[in-house]
Amino acid sequence: MTNRGFDKQVRNFAQDLGIPFLQVAVYPDPFDLETDAQLREKTVKIVFPQIVDALTKPITGPKGPIATGDGREIVFTGTIDQINRYFTDKGWSDGMSITPPTRQKVAEFLKYTDYPPDQEIAVLPPANLKATPWNIAVNGVMAGCRPEYMPILIAAVQAIADPDFRYKNHGGSTHSFMNFFWINGPIARQLGIDYGQGLIANPVNRVIGRAMSLIERNIAGLRIKETQMGSFGKQLSWVLAEDEEAMTKLGWEPYHVGKGFAKNANTLSAGYSTLWGRNLIPSTSDPKILMQIMAYGITTTEAFASGFTGQSQRYVLVAPGVAKVLADGGYTKKSLREDLIKNARKITYEAVFSKVYGSFGPVYNSFEAELQKALKNKNTKKGMLPPWYPRFPGWENIETSPVITQVEFIVCGDPARNKVQILAGGPGSAIKEIKLPAKWNELMAKAGYRPLQEFFLK
Repeated sequence: MTNRGFDKQVRNFAQDLGIPFLQVAVYPDPFDLETDAQLREKTVKIVFPQIVDALTKPITGPKGPIATGDGREIVFTGTIDQINRYFTDKGWSDGMSITPPTRQKVAEFLKYTDYPPDQEIAVLPPANLKATPWNIAVNGVMAGCRPEYMPILIAAVQAIADPDFRYKNHGGSTHSFMNFFWINGPIARQLGIDYGQGLIANPVNRVIGRAMSLIERNIAGLRIKETQMGSFGKQLSWVLAEDEEAMTKLGWEPYHVGKGFAKNANTLSAGYSTLWGRNLIPSTSDPKILMQIMAYGITTTEAFASGFTGQSQRYVLVAPGVAKVLADGGYTKKSLREDLIKNARKITYEAVFSKVYGSFGPVYNSFEAELQKALKNKNTKKGMLPPWYPRFPGWENIETSPVITQVEFIVCGDPARNKVQILAGGPGSAIKEIKLPAKWNELMAKAGYRPLQEFFLK
């Protein structure tokens, strides 16, 4: 049984799991907006008859095997305009102009990986199709990528397929989670993946993000109104790099080094967020107050749904100038993380109200029952009211709850501006090494690039 609008998604998921003719009963309206009386009435009058029919009538469906195609066959011949219209009508394109994925163009991409064209790189839910260098390259061509971006695309596919990324939980979610990727290592500087002002709008960054959105569409099988159920839609994936040179000057380690990789290793990390971010403009040279305004931004930028606290993390994009104030004030990434987790708290009453009425609604108990449960939680504390609340007689008795359990920092953006961006991240993330082909230096020299070693950090 499912809600209206999800029946097609359920049937598609079932088919991908090997159940071609799943019987589905559909409840006609949003559960959480109904009274108990409405739920009972509609279940009895509308849902129960569907269940009876599903259990008593013969299952009907198309006969014979489901048709499949050869990924290398020529599917269409025509003008650029005709090809774009055909790909859009087939659901293979996002509606914007594509570069036709000819065999010749795909072959150019395959030069930039040592994997065989048909080797399984990953299996992507919900369609559970194999991602191979061949079909990854096809989507990269369509997006407008250059062939030398191929190792980035392969690493990105491996990252979203990692169980730690939890893609099967959020890829087609109604909450419109956006995937984003950030690159560390000399390859980012060699390829010109931007980490400065306007970074995600840089053409290199943008086409890689678009390629990953097409891969979600064509390999993971996420299509709007079918399996991609974002209530207000899902934006294209976006890509950035970290300003490692600025971090080195500050004495902070780059993100990938904190995850155990060597300084000049090439890595791709993946995260997801429900929005592009809460923009902060810190106006202080006091590192403690700067930390506090960041904690305020974290607290007021909720992930997933209202009241979803304690189970999620935040990603914080920090402009180099802001990072310098923090570092000069004695903050390391570790101590900054500890202080943000300590200070990012909500009044427990407020958190429970938000959770009960703005998140899952009737899935929880009554407001009073949830409040009592929260007050007994070991992480609920008195005397920890965040610094942006006024102090008045009795404030020490106000109980608060933590908002996050983890926060990650990415130093990037305009070095001339005092900016911080808070991303409402979910609990999943992944990092993968970008594997370059044996002939990378030779290929890149022919393509007009400077040697990779020239971009190493000292």
